[in-house]
Amino acid sequence: MIKGWYRGILTIVTTLVLFFTQVGGNLALAAGVTPFGPERFAHASATYVITTKSRYYRRIWQSAISAWNKTGAFHFKAGTKGNAQIDLETASKSQAATLGEDVGLTEYTAQNDYLTKVTATLNPSLLQTYGYSHSDDLHVAEHELGHTMGLAHNPSKHSVMYYRNRAVGIQKVDIEGVQLRYHTPAGQSAK
Repeated sequence: MIKGWYRGILTIVTTLVLFFTQVGGNLALAAGVTPFGPERFAHASATYVITTKSRYYRRIWQSAISAWNKTGAFHFKAGTKGNAQIDLETASKSQAATLGEDVGLTEYTAQNDYLTKVTATLNPSLLQTYGYSHSDDLHVAEHELGHTMGLAHNPSKHSVMYYRNRAVGIQKVDIEGVQLRYHTPAGQSAK
């Protein structure tokens, strides 16, 4: 009799813990901001140059820049090939092979936690292979631009910074992540 009663209480307690953990976890994600790494630009702005020769992907990068600029959280300014802080490009067929399964990739160099040079690359071979639409391509570009500003991946599928995102554009949590990144000293991260 005691064993059955104990097992029943244990089952109820376990069920309640799992329920509140799930609800609490989802509420935490919904209330949070997109995390960021320790590196950032000195100011919430940077110069860029689009180096791809593809007119289609030039428009994708320009649309993604426009979308981020409209948020007011960060300002991308056109620069020149010799002095831009950010290079926006597409992978050649030989480069695409080295990207593996990445439809986009952002690499950077930093000094004292300040970004000095960032390169964001879209992988047209995989975007086409996986049947990405125009809006999917745009969301990948917005995602990579998020990395150029210092954002990390967001565990929520409702963020442009979700690691496998292709269907979600810039969200409030992403904008707040950029704002917090540029109000937090370089060298400090929120992950």
